Amino acid sequence: MYRHNKKNLKSFLSTEFDNTKELFSKRTVCGLLRSLLEPIASNNAKSLIFTRFKNTNGIEGIIKRLEYCSNVEMYSFLDFDIVSKDDLVETEFVIITSHRYNAVLIWDYSDSKEKDETKLCIRVNSKDVNEVFEAVKGKLKINFDEKFYSYRPERRENALLNDAIYNVLKMLNENIKENDFNLKEQEAFAYSLQTQDSMDEINANIRYCCHEIKNQLSVLDIYSKILEKKFGEDNNIGLIQKSISLIRLQLDDLRANDNLNFEEKDLIEVIKSSIEVFNSILPERNNKIKFIDNVKGRAIVFIDEERFFAVLNNIVKNADESTENDEIEIRIETDEKYAKIFIKNHGEKINDEIQTKLFTEGFSTKKNGWGLGLNICKKYLAAQLGSISLVKSDDNETEFLITVPLSQKAIN
Repeated sequence: MYRHNKKNLKSFLSTEFDNTKELFSKRTVCGLLRSLLEPIASNNAKSLIFTRFKNTNGIEGIIKRLEYCSNVEMYSFLDFDIVSKDDLVETEFVIITSHRYNAVLIWDYSDSKEKDETKLCIRVNSKDVNEVFEAVKGKLKINFDEKFYSYRPERRENALLNDAIYNVLKMLNENIKENDFNLKEQEAFAYSLQTQDSMDEINANIRYCCHEIKNQLSVLDIYSKILEKKFGEDNNIGLIQKSISLIRLQLDDLRANDNLNFEEKDLIEVIKSSIEVFNSILPERNNKIKFIDNVKGRAIVFIDEERFFAVLNNIVKNADESTENDEIEIRIETDEKYAKIFIKNHGEKINDEIQTKLFTEGFSTKKNGWGLGLNICKKYLAAQLGSISLVKSDDNETEFLITVPLSQKAIN
């Protein structure tokens, strides 16, 4: 217990707070403050009150009423006309003394992760009220000793009373925290419903706009073909047709998130199915695929299979176009959280300057390329919480890495 030979509020707090692990919510503290101050405000009881409130949310009303009480003297430790210095950091308190009762309430949110819970020290009709006053009065410019000690409420050590108050407070605090939790859950649920409604409306608008724009693009496409038939091949007509195709791709990309169809898939089976398709194309350049399975089991992922296949197809197609008479290697591995697909060929090196621009929209090394392939791959994978990167490209080999999270079933 704190005594006069340690006139330091922090010492008192650390001693008291070490005795409890209970955390009290801000709403509990506000309710307790109102219950301590209400009898004084209601009866205009002659009282002396010292406060240090860093935040008065929830108690503004009772404080305003006290200010109009003619028999109440209230002083704030944040008022530097009264206080010589304020080095209490996060500590807040109220000290009340009157002919009816005395009380002290001290709290400190500095150890709370969320800054909304605190350990609490409360004493009613206790000598500890005097002890706290002695600890803080050295910061006051005015000597309040005579006035403070002129009040003579019951000041004996009433341990049973304070234990009863603390136990009741704990029960109230549990009810308040449970109520707060339920309110947050309700708010989160309501917000999710509202967000879903908004997203549904946005997606409906996207679908409508895409449909109307595509209708107009079809008209433009018809006219471009009429012009081509009338004037023959022309660079400007070719640019118009490329622009039409580009806009169509971008519209498809815009709708991609709305159309994602996620399912749990065994990634090894997805790759094997894709290889069957690739094998019908690769012989044209005398290339073939070598598949290496380093998982030796299943690699369950949550993906949109069609868009994932589009990514694989783009990378393998690029590898095929960059080499001849080559063995394109597809290797799958897993760690604790991710499935990793490495795609490697032994074609021409991608120079350093190009490597930094590979995934940039609009960048292409092909004469007639539009620079969309790798950028769309990146977007498709991002929508599936995956990623794609260039591992290396040198005179010997070029290797890409596709990463996608394993499903919880696979991790377990």
